[in-house]
Amino acid sequence: MKAIITKNTTKELELELHDAGHTICNPLREILFEDKHLTFAGYSLPHPLIRTATFIIRTDGKAKPIKVFVNAAQKLIKRVEELRTAFRKGMEAE
Repeated sequence: MKAIITKNTTKELELELHDAGHTICNPLREILFEDKHLTFAGYSLPHPLIRTATFIIRTDGKAKPIKVFVNAAQKLIKRVEELRTAFRKGMEAE
């Protein structure tokens, strides 16, 4: 996956995520909504065969949008790791 920042201001971040579909973008968007400084988070995928998503993140200005995005990505990684651990434990119990 590759991320290209196309806009970065004190209140707004726009970036393209290459090789990303709904599977990664939707959970990331949901986690972004957990941030109290977020005012908007959305993404678009222009076509199912073109796996480049455009993400837009806006904050109230009290937190930098890029920091909010990085924090959400780190939370997503942590949650996936927790899922993997729970799955492995479940498989061992069988």
